[in-house]
Amino acid sequence: MPYATPERFIESYGLEETVQLLTDEEKLLTAQLLKDAIAGTWTGSPSQEEKDAALSALGRFMRKLETQSNVMDGYLRPAVVLPLSTEDANAGTLEECCLALTRCALSDDSDNSTEQMASCCKDWRSWLRDIANGKVKLAGANGQAVPQSGGTRTGQSKTMYQWPGHGMGTWRGRP
Repeated sequence: MPYATPERFIESYGLEETVQLLTDEEKLLTAQLLKDAIAGTWTGSPSQEEKDAALSALGRFMRKLETQSNVMDGYLRPAVVLPLSTEDANAGTLEECCLALTRCALSDDSDNSTEQMASCCKDWRSWLRDIANGKVKLAGANGQAVPQSGGTRTGQSKTMYQWPGHGMGTWRGRP
């Protein structure tokens, strides 16, 4: 489940910017069509082609929110037990992170991308890396520590078996 919703994205960045980011792919999209697609009801009498464009844009929008949430989980998983509670103290921060990363993901060309957006996303990714590396700790709803995942183990453990036939020594004193 995404850390943010289309409604929160629009609330944060405005309907006009949201439509601009999504019309990059769907030329028929309007603010009203996007609002209708999100609400699940149509106002006026849009053509089937307009409805299809709005639903396609909403699908792309939802995929970007989900994809960026999955990216975030990749950073968070080594540090905390997922999923985090929606009442968690971090919920608002994680939502803001998801919104910013989604904005960058939707701003996929020079027509709608800015250095400020790129810098903001770089800062959020750095924050996520700090969580993954244990430099930043997330706090629960009441200020308590969020359950840790135990981290991710990498590497290979030492085997107790020696390969005598391969000149690798013995196993527990046996040739």
